[in-house]
Amino acid sequence: MTDTRDTLDVRDATDAKLIGRTIRDKYVVIRRLGEGGMGRVYLAELKEARARKFAVKLLRPELTGDASFRQRFHDEAQHQAQLDHENIVEMVDYFELKGDYYLVLDYVDGQTLSDMIDARQGKGLPEKQALAIITGVLNGLDCAHQKAIVHRDVKPSNVLVDARGRARITDFGIATDALRLTRTRDGQIVGTPEYMSPEQLSGSAAIDHRSDIFSAGVMLYQMLTGDMPFKGDSFPSIQAQQISNPVPNPRAVNPKIPKRLAEIVRRAMQKSPADRFQGGPQFIARIESYRRRGAWKYVMVSACLLAAAGIYVAQATVVNMHVVREAVHTAAVDYNILCREQGLKMKNQAGKGTADKAGESDLSETFRKNIARNEDNMRRGAREYGDVFEKMTHINQWTVRRALDEVDPAPAMEPVRRAVAADYDAYTAHGSRPTVESMLPRCQALGFEWKLQ
Repeated sequence: MTDTRDTLDVRDATDAKLIGRTIRDKYVVIRRLGEGGMGRVYLAELKEARARKFAVKLLRPELTGDASFRQRFHDEAQHQAQLDHENIVEMVDYFELKGDYYLVLDYVDGQTLSDMIDARQGKGLPEKQALAIITGVLNGLDCAHQKAIVHRDVKPSNVLVDARGRARITDFGIATDALRLTRTRDGQIVGTPEYMSPEQLSGSAAIDHRSDIFSAGVMLYQMLTGDMPFKGDSFPSIQAQQISNPVPNPRAVNPKIPKRLAEIVRRAMQKSPADRFQGGPQFIARIESYRRRGAWKYVMVSACLLAAAGIYVAQATVVNMHVVREAVHTAAVDYNILCREQGLKMKNQAGKGTADKAGESDLSETFRKNIARNEDNMRRGAREYGDVFEKMTHINQWTVRRALDEVDPAPAMEPVRRAVAADYDAYTAHGSRPTVESMLPRCQALGFEWKLQ
């Protein structure tokens, strides 16, 4: 057993090695901010512009000592560096220095959502504040999901709220690998399962962006009630409840929560991904609809002057347009997932080849499993992509065409949206469902910089 004093000595030595020093000839380390599951975090300033502050994260040696983690470190850091959004903590640098691995992120002058919840001592946050925070989280997640990046570790300690009240998500990608490395040898997950989706806890390989939606739903439940939906004395106890027990009603804890808001929370936390909100925009739309309820009731009273048939048609058009927009967005995300998985597959194939040559059988097996998971995700992505088209054929086609012809509000998604429109036209004209083989050749044109095999 490791003596606690030895651990403290190592930590003190690390502080002494870094605080007051300049690393990479750029970042002047000022003081330690804290420590989490991934490692220790320090406040740093830019050497040439001391007003610019950063959070420098030194990853734990237990993580970086794993060969497969080191292989993925740069890939995952590059993925997070792609995320430029006001609700995501920007990663500005990442590097290895004398065997230590560092992440450099924007410094957020604020507090974690977990500290905010704890400060309420079980009372929950005010509804307006909770909805503003979760909306920011969902906007940030949607930016990542559009790039086929799934967080997988959405929880209050990974959400920072700045002085303006803006929620910002941190620890993409690298945190996921840290979770993988905290398993015991028999595969038992170590950690807190309260925010993990049922598919994560059951060890499913079919995990997509809807897993993050579940976690966001749990956070909203906690913010509104001050309590967790599933509680227990042990990891297996909570795990079993999360997978098998019915989704609890937050009104049972806080009866002041309006029924419509409770329904939104429970929809996000459904056991099956297909029964949840299918993405951040759909989740946000329901929240906005709830917020506008009073104004909508006033409009409906005034609208009584209109013909009943006219009201029905107008409402049906609005509802259908929203449904189609969400369907098009979901299809675009599915396409991005397929393209990204192909890139990851190629990297895993290269890693397996290197491991085979080096005689590293365990590492080679890890890469083989990763390749199989990539292929499964690609097949599932193509299948769900085609399923979206099937559902769209049951909606008024004039509405579908209007939605397909809209310019995507996210410029990076516009090429994917055009591909979705072309594939839908082919589906309705010939009945041919898209396949992995038919979708892959267009990935490079959609901005994925890798060479197909």
